[in-house]
Amino acid sequence: MEGRPVHSLVKALQAVPSLAGLDERALLAIVGDSANLFWPAGSCVFERGSQTDSLYVVVSGSVRILDEGGVEAAVLEAGNSFGEFSLLLGTPHQHEVRALEDTELMVVPKQRFDQLVDSNRELGRKLRDQAEERMRANLALAAERA
Repeated sequence: MEGRPVHSLVKALQAVPSLAGLDERALLAIVGDSANLFWPAGSCVFERGSQTDSLYVVVSGSVRILDEGGVEAAVLEAGNSFGEFSLLLGTPHQHEVRALEDTELMVVPKQRFDQLVDSNRELGRKLRDQAEERMRANLALAAERA
């Protein structure tokens, strides 16, 4: 096998579409400022209406996103992130998130997230686009259920 070793958490971040364009140095800075935490299956990552302070990246396992009625809105697996919508808008979380199975999440603090968005316009655009896409999908799902 050719090439040089890469930090396993950098590889995890490279799998996240909105972060994939960042260079390795920027990704290592995210890893250095983040905490990798484990949530057992069924445990609550955050509740709807709680204040936001982090971006979450699914490293392994999966999480279930629940709407205000407790209905599943989405399942996110490794290589996905969540929490950016609330960080970008400065609003409380709109959904509850629970570990669907034993799950490892990289928790990126708001300060690091803000630095990344401020220093990289393309990343900010990607994250805003992703948040808008999720919001449209959530609105469409809510309309279907009505």
